[in-house]
Amino acid sequence: MSARKRASLMAGLAALPFVLSACQTGDFIMPKGSAVTAPATWRHGDAARAMTTLDPQWWSQFGDPVLVTLVTHALANNPDLAAAAQRVLQARGQMRLALSAQLPHVDGQGLGIGNGHLIGQNFSQYILGGGLTFNFDLFGKLREQTRSARVQTLSNEADRETVRLALISDTVRAYVSLQASRSALAILQRNLTVRQAEQARVSHQLKAGYEKISSLDQADALVSDAKAQIASTRLQIAQQEDALSVLLGDLPDDQIATLTAGLPLEALRMPPVIAPVPVRLLSNRPDLVSAANQIIAADHSLKSARAAFLPDIVINPGVGTAGGSGPLTGTVWALGGSLLAPIFEGGALRAKESIAVSQRNQAAWSYRKTAVQAFREVQDALSGTNHLADQEASLRRSLISKQHTLADARKELNTGYVNYFDVANAESVALSAELQTVQIRAARLAEIGSYCTRISTAFPAPVASIRAIWAKPGPSGVHEGVMPMGVSNGTPLISQR
Repeated sequence: MSARKRASLMAGLAALPFVLSACQTGDFIMPKGSAVTAPATWRHGDAARAMTTLDPQWWSQFGDPVLVTLVTHALANNPDLAAAAQRVLQARGQMRLALSAQLPHVDGQGLGIGNGHLIGQNFSQYILGGGLTFNFDLFGKLREQTRSARVQTLSNEADRETVRLALISDTVRAYVSLQASRSALAILQRNLTVRQAEQARVSHQLKAGYEKISSLDQADALVSDAKAQIASTRLQIAQQEDALSVLLGDLPDDQIATLTAGLPLEALRMPPVIAPVPVRLLSNRPDLVSAANQIIAADHSLKSARAAFLPDIVINPGVGTAGGSGPLTGTVWALGGSLLAPIFEGGALRAKESIAVSQRNQAAWSYRKTAVQAFREVQDALSGTNHLADQEASLRRSLISKQHTLADARKELNTGYVNYFDVANAESVALSAELQTVQIRAARLAEIGSYCTRISTAFPAPVASIRAIWAKPGPSGVHEGVMPMGVSNGTPLISQR
């Protein structure tokens, strides 16, 4: 080969990396229709107070120290939260593993020959040394894998926060439901006492000839019904105590009754309903942070898959010392390397690229689904707190009226204007209204707890680790990680109307 041809070939090989790098595409463009536009206001949010802060320990606003203790205990011992923390550690290990591929690998080696024979001569030989392997990663295949792993770590941290918030919400709801069942049990026991007294009165009047046998049958049935309701409520309380024990990370035992002996349902304070700015919900809520990070991680994985089309340049220098009576003595060294580029893979690389593109677009649509569901949850909870408040007020007015009707029926029974069946019917109606009022009160408290959980992340600043990554620009000025307001690689995930 002539010198001119050799020079042309070398120039072509030198320019090959730059030509091939032009095949890589630019920044990610969100699939059409997958971006989310945050509403300017909430539906049915007129009754909510506009505030800029929310107590991080909002459950303390219920005014029950026992509830605060239970939430603290759950956060310290719940196995789901502990498993989520371990998944974060696993993701950090994966990140370090991906990063290690970008760093030089140094290996030591030793070779010894005690009694060799070469060209009619006996000899001994030993070599001690080490070698280094380093991939220049000119086109970013390993670098993009490391970035993807780093963003996956942030996603796992956000998932852990999601589990933590869900645990707080579940603990509050379980405690409120338990206290509601205990309030219902107290009402039923009081009702049983009244019905047993009426049973004795009807039995006495029957003997005196002032009542019919059917009245006694009715009184007996009401007493039996009251006992059945009490037994059912006690079973419900036992199951709720066991469920709360599981949330606390403990085995169900008799101590849970003592641990949960807090304020009765009627004494729990109702926290104020506040409304955050809708767009801030998307920028801070952990499930949305995780979903946004999944898009970014998938985008880095796609860039790594595209970089696999381009050559890998690896160097393998080595140095050591040799001794013995063999042919090698003193310092020995070697310098090697390789340039490997795919030529024909049967379409495997294109298939991997297509899979990565689909996974990235799936992540974008999953983000939209998560965002829409987040707005629905907050809106449902906000509507629920408003409507349940109206419902509780109406039920309390109805309960007062029914209790007045019952009191009048008992007075008229003493004067003979009504019979026992009328009184029994009025008692059943009043009891049902009182139990329903307890249920609505519990539902309202639980709904406020769920609402506070879903909006709590809309008030503080973004997580420090996420904010730090946003502040650190990557290559070509592209910011990595989750950006405030849901911006990924310069592409808006959400916008404000």
